[in-house]
Amino acid sequence: MQHNQYSALCGVEMLIRFYVALQKICLSVAGVVVMTVTASASSPPAYERLRQDENWSAWCRDNPDSEYPYKCLRPTKESLLSVGGEGRWRYAVTNGANWQDDTDGSDGAFLQRYVVFADWRLSPSVRIYTQLYSALSAGLEQGPSPLDENRLSFQQVFVQFSDDERWQVRLGRQELAFGTGRLVDAREGPNVRRRYDALRLTSQVKSWQIDAFVGRPWQTFQGSFDDRLDHKQAFWGIYAVNDDDEWHNLDLYYLGYRNDEANYLQGSGAEHRHTLGTRLAGTSGGLTLNWELAFQFGRFNEQDIRAWTIAADTRFALKRYPLTSVGVSANVASGDKNPDDNTLGTFNPLFPRGNYFSELALLGPRNFYNVQPYLTFQPHSAVEVTSAVNFYWRLSTEDGVYGPGGNLLNVDSTSDRRYVATEFSLSTKVSLTDATTLSLVYGRSFPAALVQQTGNRGETDYVEFTAKVLF
Repeated sequence: MQHNQYSALCGVEMLIRFYVALQKICLSVAGVVVMTVTASASSPPAYERLRQDENWSAWCRDNPDSEYPYKCLRPTKESLLSVGGEGRWRYAVTNGANWQDDTDGSDGAFLQRYVVFADWRLSPSVRIYTQLYSALSAGLEQGPSPLDENRLSFQQVFVQFSDDERWQVRLGRQELAFGTGRLVDAREGPNVRRRYDALRLTSQVKSWQIDAFVGRPWQTFQGSFDDRLDHKQAFWGIYAVNDDDEWHNLDLYYLGYRNDEANYLQGSGAEHRHTLGTRLAGTSGGLTLNWELAFQFGRFNEQDIRAWTIAADTRFALKRYPLTSVGVSANVASGDKNPDDNTLGTFNPLFPRGNYFSELALLGPRNFYNVQPYLTFQPHSAVEVTSAVNFYWRLSTEDGVYGPGGNLLNVDSTSDRRYVATEFSLSTKVSLTDATTLSLVYGRSFPAALVQQTGNRGETDYVEFTAKVLF
């Protein structure tokens, strides 16, 4: 036992030293690279979170001798073909996964992601978009999951019809993301992103952008072109964003969801759920807000659904210390109060981002409340360092503790304790150029008595180094 404890401590110490060394390297490289880069007189379009949202038409028109020739190809006189992609390489080490005591060894994995896309605008009103996707993994002791590996697939294939900026219709396989990804996100954190077959209508009404959509998610597997549409689930909704006010964004939305094989502590069955919500986000002076409120209703088996969530992320810029800000994220989502009654109170976050609280991605946003203070500072304009501590409780003692994907975690179900874990994270992001970033993350989760009563008494350590290149 003493040998195992000594080995675990040595492993943690090595991870921390590895983190500090790589952090120093990133800061040094960033300083050298950024000083040698000069900004051009006119900037090309920015790389978007969803790459299909990029539009190079105006840039190619105004810059016939563009330094990005692969963005301004002309198959015909009236059409424009833009080619792009992404490479992401990540090495991640987990020690004591899921609070396990067995820390004789660390699970290190090398994850790779390669993306290439073609955006063919046949005319100002017709567009065809195709994206090929490959996610590879090596070193996972238990083998890769569908979130780690998807050797080759078409991530997106859709056709779009539009009338200037007033409306557009998009039909086919596509990624979706709304707001900050609390309920609908493409899931950037894991190696394999999320996609849907969907029909999406976007219209601009004065200062409001309104999106209406209906579709189904895809179920991914580890092979090549072996994914299939998930006919057990359906997803539809309306999402409206108003960006013409002091706080920049006011979102109003309705989201509908059906799952024929839903799983909760109450059991399994058919779920038909509706979500009504609003989000207020933006910056005024040194204050930045991202607040969200949602209410859910519907049916689960023969039971009524009554659930809700409140999320509040508030950040202040410190005038005395330039490029530094402090913030706190406080969130709560309902849980089920009585597994034997006719009401399901567990909130369902639907299709959230995978790294909801941190890159450690151990806890999920169901039946919980948390407080997460954080500090962000920029020692250089191209370097951002963020440290955070997440204090996490379960809200209802009659409900379980859930992971990011809705899976029930192993805790003492008979206990009346609420506190689950304390998580610490430290991350550094270095932007070498607009298209090239390096990031380094360290996280540690300390389980509370609710978890330790099951025999899981170890801490979970996580180190992640990522290099990402866009083109």
